[in-house]
Amino acid sequence: MQQLKIKDDAFLILRAGLNLQRKLNDIKTEKYFQRLIKFEQKYNMKSDTFIRDFEFGKLGDDADWFDWLFVWKAWNKSVEKSQIIESLSL
Repeated sequence: MQQLKIKDDAFLILRAGLNLQRKLNDIKTEKYFQRLIKFEQKYNMKSDTFIRDFEFGKLGDDADWFDWLFVWKAWNKSVEKSQIIESLSL
């Protein structure tokens, strides 16, 4: 793991920026999660089942499927970003 030498005032700015990113990402992750729940309820199907069936071509080309796929991918990216942010130590 690399370590950086940072002046005290720069450290405060970096920490504040990281905290802001954490909060914004948490909000985004929650919004995507709520949208996933709505899709799951609407179609009475869990997202992992949807992804499997969609990727195997079992669901067709309905626009809702592509919206669900986008939300699922965006949620996963947000979760990955959260993990990266949490792994940083300032």
